[in-house]
Amino acid sequence: MKPLRRINSLSISETRWLAYATAGVASAFGLSSSAEAEIHYSGNVSIQLTGNAQASLPLTNGASLVFQNIFGGTTFLQHFHFLMKGVISGSARGYFPHSGFFNVSNLPPRENVSAGEFFSVAGNPGIGVLISFWSDGAFAPPEFGRIQGFVGFRFNTGNGTQYGWARIQTGDGNNHRIHDVIKDYAWGDMGDRIRAGQKNSAGDMVDNVTESGSVGLLALGAAGLVAWRKRRGQTTP
Repeated sequence: MKPLRRINSLSISETRWLAYATAGVASAFGLSSSAEAEIHYSGNVSIQLTGNAQASLPLTNGASLVFQNIFGGTTFLQHFHFLMKGVISGSARGYFPHSGFFNVSNLPPRENVSAGEFFSVAGNPGIGVLISFWSDGAFAPPEFGRIQGFVGFRFNTGNGTQYGWARIQTGDGNNHRIHDVIKDYAWGDMGDRIRAGQKNSAGDMVDNVTESGSVGLLALGAAGLVAWRKRRGQTTP
């Protein structure tokens, strides 16, 4: 079996991201350190991953969501993984754990994120499988097609359990090279309940956001700038 090639990271320093993201979110949503519990919505980020690529998306207190797209040189050696970094504990809704790996569930809109089984995606060997060997996993697209859904996750950075979701889309091109798009994501403060696609505490759900996603990108600060650059022209190794 041909070994998997090294992943090229598309992330920037999580510390730097956090500084920009915290300021951006506070400015865009009128939040302060003493703000009441709220759901933090990224806006449209639309980060595209193909070949061997990685994206790191900031949460709070240095935590981040990490998506890894891996191309092993042939059609059937393609994988898409979900991890969390900078957390005391981090897990995702999933099923059928085996050998340290499990499949991440594809949640429908409005699903209660906190309901269901969670498995670790923090550290090694905790890896959430979105796609494995091209055609396995809940986010594996049909041949020459695409699939969209929500990843449900929870994390703790030392202040208590928080829940969130990320909306992703995966597709299979004519050359059987899988491409993935992280469209947007959100998370709540401690004690918040959140449903897949919910973007504020009033219960509003995500819709067909515009391609610019300007408010969300501004709220993410440096992360938004990275996302904008990615949409302008993502390279494929």
